[in-house]
Amino acid sequence: MSDEPVYEVVWPSSPCGVQRRSPAPRLATLDGATVAFLWDDLFRGDELFPVLADELRRQFTNVGIIDYPVIGNIHGADEAEVVRGLPRRLHDLGVDAVVCGMGC
Repeated sequence: MSDEPVYEVVWPSSPCGVQRRSPAPRLATLDGATVAFLWDDLFRGDELFPVLADELRRQFTNVGIIDYPVIGNIHGADEAEVVRGLPRRLHDLGVDAVVCGMGC
């Protein structure tokens, strides 16, 4: 018998902790819809969201845009509070669709 320690082997895969959900149905069009931008104040959202907003307004003349500062930084010091309140905030603002930019 060896003096080497013996370890139990544990499989590195675990059961799925999140149940799959079907995605919400897509909007037929963004015309007449309100789109909110969410951002974590990291990678270039301040440059990209204005370009995206202009393009959405060009393609959909009646689209409403809620810019990222209205919602708040989804990765800042008050991240937990902002994210916790996000469903109510989006509902109160009448948001139909969200574009989330994350600096990964």
